[in-house]
Amino acid sequence: MKFVYLHGFASSPESRKAVYLNQAFANLEISLDVPDLNQGDFSHLSITRQLLQLEAMLPETETPVTLIGSSLGGLTAAWLGQQLAQIQRLVLLAPAFDFL
Repeated sequence: MKFVYLHGFASSPESRKAVYLNQAFANLEISLDVPDLNQGDFSHLSITRQLLQLEAMLPETETPVTLIGSSLGGLTAAWLGQQLAQIQRLVLLAPAFDFL
């Protein structure tokens, strides 16, 4: 199982939540990927660009994936969960469904 945490709008892999989750997973000897969804600067922050980034990061494989998404990351995780067969589980933390 591959675990990926998707941070929220204008957040980052260095946020308190991302660092906490990464450490909690490490304590259990589980790897947690925390991609930087900002890719450069704030002006390039869009859902479409994030989806393209994550689709490239999650090629179709037999390895099941659990996405953990917070806020905008939760919205992104929900969309990817409907589109990519390798995503087996979603953990959504206050997903930004009203953002649409």
